[in-house]
Amino acid sequence: MLLDEWDPHNAARSPAAAGTYDGYISPLADLIQSGADEEAVVDWLHERERESMCFPSLGTQRLRRVARMLIALRHE
Repeated sequence: MLLDEWDPHNAARSPAAAGTYDGYISPLADLIQSGADEEAVVDWLHERERESMCFPSLGTQRLRRVARMLIALRHE
C-alpha cells in the first residue's frame, strides 16, 4: 500500500525499487495497531517525507486518504 498509494518518491515506476518503503512497514504497523487515529498516521507519513526523505512539504491533505486506508487494515 505504501508503494501503490503513498509513494512520495515515485518508486513504483521502477521494479528494482519495489522494497523502497519496507523499512517503514513495522513502525507504521505498530502505530496503527496501538490505536492511532487518522491525524496521527497523517503526521507520521508527513514526518517521514520531511525528515527521512528530505521531501518538500506538500501539506497533509493528500495523505488523509492513505491514512484512512491504512487504519482500515487494522480491522481486517
